[in-house]
Amino acid sequence: MPSSHFPTIVIGSGSGGMTVGIGLAGLGRSVAMIESLHVGGDCTNVGCVPSKTLIHLARNFRPGMNPDEVLREVIRKRDALREKETEEVQHTPNLTFIRGTARFLGPKTLAVTHGDETRTLTADNIVIATGARPRGLDIPGLPPARALTNESLFDLTDAPKHLAIAGAGVIALEMAFAFHKLGTKVTLFALDDRPLATALPEASEAIRAELTRAGIATHYGTTAKRYDETTRTLLLQQGDREIPLPDVDKVLIAIGRVRNLEKLELDKAGIRTDPRRGVLVNAFGETNVKGVYAIGDVTPTSAFTHSANAQGRRVTQRIAFPFLPVAKQEPLFPNATFSDPEVAAVGLTPKEIAARYHPNLIKRVRVDFKTHTDRGYTDGVENGFILVDAVRLTGQILHATIVGPRASEMISFFTLAMSQKISLYKIYRLVYPYPTYSSGILKLADFFMRETLTNLKGELFAFLRFRFARP
Repeated sequence: MPSSHFPTIVIGSGSGGMTVGIGLAGLGRSVAMIESLHVGGDCTNVGCVPSKTLIHLARNFRPGMNPDEVLREVIRKRDALREKETEEVQHTPNLTFIRGTARFLGPKTLAVTHGDETRTLTADNIVIATGARPRGLDIPGLPPARALTNESLFDLTDAPKHLAIAGAGVIALEMAFAFHKLGTKVTLFALDDRPLATALPEASEAIRAELTRAGIATHYGTTAKRYDETTRTLLLQQGDREIPLPDVDKVLIAIGRVRNLEKLELDKAGIRTDPRRGVLVNAFGETNVKGVYAIGDVTPTSAFTHSANAQGRRVTQRIAFPFLPVAKQEPLFPNATFSDPEVAAVGLTPKEIAARYHPNLIKRVRVDFKTHTDRGYTDGVENGFILVDAVRLTGQILHATIVGPRASEMISFFTLAMSQKISLYKIYRLVYPYPTYSSGILKLADFFMRETLTNLKGELFAFLRFRFARP
């Protein structure tokens, strides 16, 4: 078993792994990157890139166009980027690209297997960035050829006539709207009682209304009972009621993710994990084993490409420049769902706010695009808003949710405001182009200022009374 030593080894070439590997190599550090499948990980191959390509093409799809050509274009663009990234990684100075599957033999020792060959690698630093995979769902009678996950969806060359989607989260909603625009009949069913169950109920209600308006059938509190291949009928169970879905030719399973940890044999390195939270790390991404880091989906706090990238940047600095200060807390990670309309959020969840602050200390402000912004009116936005939870009197922003066109772009404004402690008072002084969706942010500040300044004595009294009160 041949062996080699590297200053740093990165396991996985997804968003987080690429950030560390290419980042360290660009700083002149020698690094090895191990990948068992495709360079680019989920984002390039079965996630962000193909899904957003499909969403973009579906948005511009018109009657008379061929949906199968859209799917083939998704594959073409995905494959082109994969080839480009693979070529770049294999020819990056200071970076050694290794094909194979890695497992730990000890705290700083790996065995990497590719085909019939296994080699031993050691390192001063090891970064775990193996990502996650779709959670499976066993539907009795459903042939494997009719079952899809995000790992097989973007290899389709023929658009389904009737697509049933199990789940009502990010992937489920994005694909429901996209395939509906391509002319596919879409039925969405989920065990949850509302779409986007992790978002604010107000966001869920907006998406529920838009699903209904689009003509996408939805069934909540529902499971799949069985599939009949003879009639191509998917039978759903909703309490005591059975709901048959006829002529279903594909079923997309989008009910969550599972971390890719089993093959790593982390116990042999003494690395602490939690069955629900994944690899346990500190704010710098380091595990309980010094010099062993974890980033991305395998950690408790990251579930997005951009958060894996942010964690990767912190780990890169930690390894390359350990003497430089690093913020003691991870940065804020906004999230975005590219449904129609988009949903984006950043900051503390309502549950986290309730655990930290007395409810009378918090002021919730909402601006609806349709009634409070001229751009929402001109564009006919039916279900869209900006909602903020802020500390009363001070205007400190704790949470923001945006539902509407370009929500994914606008949420960065609130990420900056919260990170830099920019209050609604300062936002009130800014000037926004007209007419824009972002002018709704100014309207939000207007509402807060009006409610605060017209009752300044009462707001001051409430702030002083509840500032240190227990929730």
